[in-house]
Amino acid sequence: MSRILLSMLAAVVLATPIAAHHETAGKSHAIATVTITEPVKADGKALAPGTYEVWLLDERPNLTGAASNAQRVIELHQNGKIIAREVAEVFGAGERPVGTSGTAGPLSRATVQKLRGGEFLRISITDAGGRYLIHLPTAGFSEPAPQPQAPSRVEVPPPAAAVPQPPQQ
Repeated sequence: MSRILLSMLAAVVLATPIAAHHETAGKSHAIATVTITEPVKADGKALAPGTYEVWLLDERPNLTGAASNAQRVIELHQNGKIIAREVAEVFGAGERPVGTSGTAGPLSRATVQKLRGGEFLRISITDAGGRYLIHLPTAGFSEPAPQPQAPSRVEVPPPAAAVPQPPQQ
C-alpha cells in the first residue's frame, strides 16, 4: 500500500513541472528547427543565415483590440538565446492555406521556401496543432528605396518668342 502511494506521489511531483510549463502565460515549446540560407529581416532586425529553433508562444497578437486566433507569436532561438520574435499565421489541422503547396505530411515537418519574386522566405511548419506560416522579407528587398544624391532638376529653356514676320504680298 505504501509503495502505491509513494509511486503515485512521485508521479504527481514529476508531472507537475511538465503541466505547469504549458500553463505559464506566453511560453510554449519548440516546434521545429529550420535552416535559413540567406540574410532576412525578422523583428525589424537583420537575421544572418544559420540554423534556428522556432518556438511557438501562447501569446496572440492584439492588432484590432482583440486577440486573434488566426495568429500566434513565435520566437527564433539560436544557441539558447532569443534572436527575434515574429507573427505566424495559424491554420487548423484540417485547413489548408490558399496558395500553398504540399500535404500535411509527417508531424513537425518544417520547410523554408523562397517565394516567387524573391521578396520573402516562407517558413512553413506542420505539426499536430496545425500549420504555421512565417514570412520574412529577404535582405535585398528590405532595404529602403534609394534616395537621389543630387537634385534631379532639369532646366528647360523658355520657348523662343515668335518674331512677327511681315506679311507677304
